[in-house]
Amino acid sequence: MRKPYSIKIIIVYTYLFLLLIPAIGLFIFGPAMEDRLQTAWWFLGYLVLSTGLVYVWAGKISRTLDDVRRAVEDMKDGAMPRLYGIQREGELGQLASAIRTTAESLQKEIRDLNQEKDKFETVLGSMVEGVVGFDRHGRILLVNEAAEKMLLIDADKAKGKLLVEVIRNRELETVFSHTLQSGEAGRQEIQLWPNRWLIYRVQVIPFWSEKRLRGAVMVLQDITEVRRLEQMRTEFVANVSHELRTPLTSIKGFVETLLDGALEDKKVSQRFLSIIDAETDRLQRLIEDLLKLSHIESHREAIFQGETDAVPEIYRIRSLLTPMAQEKDVILHFEVERSLVLVPLTSDHLQQVLVNLVENAIKYNKKGGVVHLRAFQKEGLVQITIKDTGIGIPEESLPRIFERFYRVDKARSRDIGGTGLGLAIVKHIVEGSGGTIAVTSRVGQGTTFSISFSSVNNLTRT
Repeated sequence: MRKPYSIKIIIVYTYLFLLLIPAIGLFIFGPAMEDRLQTAWWFLGYLVLSTGLVYVWAGKISRTLDDVRRAVEDMKDGAMPRLYGIQREGELGQLASAIRTTAESLQKEIRDLNQEKDKFETVLGSMVEGVVGFDRHGRILLVNEAAEKMLLIDADKAKGKLLVEVIRNRELETVFSHTLQSGEAGRQEIQLWPNRWLIYRVQVIPFWSEKRLRGAVMVLQDITEVRRLEQMRTEFVANVSHELRTPLTSIKGFVETLLDGALEDKKVSQRFLSIIDAETDRLQRLIEDLLKLSHIESHREAIFQGETDAVPEIYRIRSLLTPMAQEKDVILHFEVERSLVLVPLTSDHLQQVLVNLVENAIKYNKKGGVVHLRAFQKEGLVQITIKDTGIGIPEESLPRIFERFYRVDKARSRDIGGTGLGLAIVKHIVEGSGGTIAVTSRVGQGTTFSISFSSVNNLTRT
């Protein structure tokens, strides 16, 4: 391709052309030959001098225009234009000043836009809700970090693709397509993955510009925990109703039998009254455990406010439960370090935890069995283990034993007076005080509960 002439060459050639026409006419039609030669020499000198001046002037204009061109290119690239070689006087100076002002204004706008973009990305990235933006054709424009995790996709790879290309879920596609086609917001609860119980509330919101649908924003909110808690509440109410109904039905049945004439038979009435008394005690224990659990859950902060010297409390529990162990023919063996530090919960809460665990170890033990409680300090932690030689817990039941009303053997638990809330209370207290509780067990060999608390301070005994 032929290179265009520069502005400098054009100016010089134009000047020479305009200057040479009258010079040639003067040389041909002017005075005598001698005068013509003298005129020619004078004209030649003038021509050389003026041409040089014009060349310099044209070069200056050319350089100025080159600076203007480079300045515009700088603006196109987002940089501040370089206009240091342009004088401020004259039309070119005014042009340079206008370019500089425009560039400064553009740069300010760009900075403001970048700041807004950074704020937008920061807010979008910090949201716990998943956000996916789409254009009017349904192609993905943006995906925040939360949406990446929820949809199990890569944001960079997903951009520019259709929703169906990155995730296949009919319910999700249906609510999204409805919004793009109708222009109306859509909302639905969806389980994204058939093999994972994760529930999301999906909202698809269209956005309009100049009365035209420009795209949509999909917001995903993880409500798995909300639904889980609702399910737990439903199950809890059902379990409480069942647990309350069972002893009440029994009591009512025996009372009606007594009223129908069994009261006159002393032996029968005595047996029925004993059963009614036992069922009443069971009902009372259940209500007390429910109240304890409710109090612990609604006053969690109170658990943290306690400090208890564990050693005397542990020996007090041994004295309290020794008669029960003797009745069941179970040996209690307590091994407690005398240098134990304070534990971060009240004496009442510590007693509830240990009494529950040691009582269970006695109740579910075999005749001649052993319950071994060991309390010691290790690496700044107070650790308490309760190990028994009882019937043990099946492996499949271990993950659920801290659930409310869960019983490994419902019939046996009811026979020995269990409410199904004891271990739930223990777990709430231990975790509420910042501790941890774990369990290991083998059927026929026994069970071990292990509790760890952070020590309150380094108070020791002499």
